[in-house]
Amino acid sequence: MGTKFNKIVSTQMESAAKKAYPSECCGILVGKKSEMGEIEVTEIREASNQFHGQKSVHFQIDPLFIYHLEQEIEASGLEIVGVYHSHPDCPAILSKEDEKYMVPGLEYVIMSVKNGEVVDVKSYKKAMPPLNSNNQ
Repeated sequence: MGTKFNKIVSTQMESAAKKAYPSECCGILVGKKSEMGEIEVTEIREASNQFHGQKSVHFQIDPLFIYHLEQEIEASGLEIVGVYHSHPDCPAILSKEDEKYMVPGLEYVIMSVKNGEVVDVKSYKKAMPPLNSNNQ
C-alpha cells in the first residue's frame, strides 16, 4: 500500500509552505482511495491557518472549510484523503499534537521548511483500529 503524488501536487504543497513561512501552512489532500488501501492524491486545497496563537508551531483548519470541500467534491468521485502542513525551522516528523489529532486511514504530509525553503517532506498514516464486533 502506498500513496501517489504527482509532480504538480508536490509543487503546490511546497509553494504553499514557502508562502506561509515562518507560519505553518495547512491544507487538504483530495483524491481517491482504492479497495487495496492505496491513495492517489490528485489535488490539494490550501486552507487558511485559523489557529489563534503562535502559527509557527500550530495549525488549525476551519471545520466549515472541510464541510464545504466535502460538499463540493462529493459528486466527482473524489474524497478527502489526507492533510498537509509545514513545520517551519523544524524536522518533518510528527509532533505529539500531530499524532494526537491524526484520523486513521488519512495521509498526513509534513514539510520541513528552513529559511523559506522546503528541505524535507515526509508522509505518515495512522492505522485503522480493528473492528469491534460490539460496534455495529
